[in-house]
Amino acid sequence: MEITKLADNLGLDADDFVELFELYMQTTACDLKELRAGLKAGDAEQVHKKAHSIKGSSGNLGLDELYRLARDIDDRARVGSLDGLEDLLQVFDNKYENFVEDFEKDRSVC
Repeated sequence: MEITKLADNLGLDADDFVELFELYMQTTACDLKELRAGLKAGDAEQVHKKAHSIKGSSGNLGLDELYRLARDIDDRARVGSLDGLEDLLQVFDNKYENFVEDFEKDRSVC
């Protein structure tokens, strides 16, 4: 992740992007926890709401890969289908963790 590039794409300076990404990490961690609970409980509506939230915040920050994965989860849950979402959520988790790790590395360089 290049903080400067993502910040420039949004018309922000790097410090503002860092602040927004830190907020994104906090809210996404909570949303993911609730999404997993909904998936475990078979609650497609909760999964949809949390995936929709993650999709929006990922898209707003220009995190296109995370946006697409969250959109796929959201689309399936919105129609009540939870089949295969555990695997898709694992893919999202892996990509999300990679973004967070890259963010931490980039931030330490700035």
